[in-house]
Amino acid sequence: MTRQAIGIDIGGTHTKLAIVSDYGEIQQIETLPTTTRDDPKEYLEHLVRQIEKLIDNSIAGIGIAAPGFLSNDRRSIRFNPNTPALVGIDFVTLLDRFHLPVHLEQDLNVPTVAEYYFGEFRGAARLMTASIGTGLGAGFIPDGKLLDFSGSTIGDTGHIILQPDGPTCTAGCHGCGEALIATPNIERLAEKNNRQVKAYEVITAAKEGQSWAVEIIEQIAGWLGQWLASLSPIFLPSHIILCGGVAEAGEILRNKTETRFRELGGPEYTRCRLALSRFGGRAGVIGAAAPFFAKSTLEK
Repeated sequence: MTRQAIGIDIGGTHTKLAIVSDYGEIQQIETLPTTTRDDPKEYLEHLVRQIEKLIDNSIAGIGIAAPGFLSNDRRSIRFNPNTPALVGIDFVTLLDRFHLPVHLEQDLNVPTVAEYYFGEFRGAARLMTASIGTGLGAGFIPDGKLLDFSGSTIGDTGHIILQPDGPTCTAGCHGCGEALIATPNIERLAEKNNRQVKAYEVITAAKEGQSWAVEIIEQIAGWLGQWLASLSPIFLPSHIILCGGVAEAGEILRNKTETRFRELGGPEYTRCRLALSRFGGRAGVIGAAAPFFAKSTLEK
């Protein structure tokens, strides 16, 4: 019998919930808006109701991908400037009512887990994922084990400074990768083009070949390539996978990112493979559910 778990990916804009099989396949997926700065009560009630709809006897557990630094007991978020309303909430206690194991994981790690167990480069030696959405950051699995040394992260890599005195991110960093690459800057660049649109609309327009949108995605990709060229000498990945909502821009993003990455990084640090996630924006829910069956997955 196929084992299943619920994966929940709390993003800066939306929260995704899915039933995921032990083969990494999504059986059902739901979405609700994420509360970022308002009273979270209504959001949490909505979240619980959505979980109730997905629960059945086949569910082995509930995995949650949470943004920011996690508490030492891995029950709550202790810091995240993008979703301050959710800081300090004990998600394990919140979901006790379902009488299932609950696993809280940092949201930059879950795409890495999804790619390592179910992706094109399954079992890669030194796998890094770059998650690009409302925020920016990286996860890393060297030799089959998540690297995790501060708040369940490899550090807040999205805040490497790329353009001193550039735009400021929500954490107060000036000209960091997140300020230049994440969706808020895509929308700022669109506004400069006299277009009041959301980031996903820019991405859609770029994929349709609209020149103004392609130019924005390529500008973002140039910064992304620089950011990765800064990270690669530190972590020496064998593979880098682009994940998250912005990665839905596809080859337009990947091509420019790879060109800039290899232009800036020395040859010893850019030997790795750079590819798009096969899961797109769904890697988070898959990776969140994976701990309930991942140990045996590589043997299948």
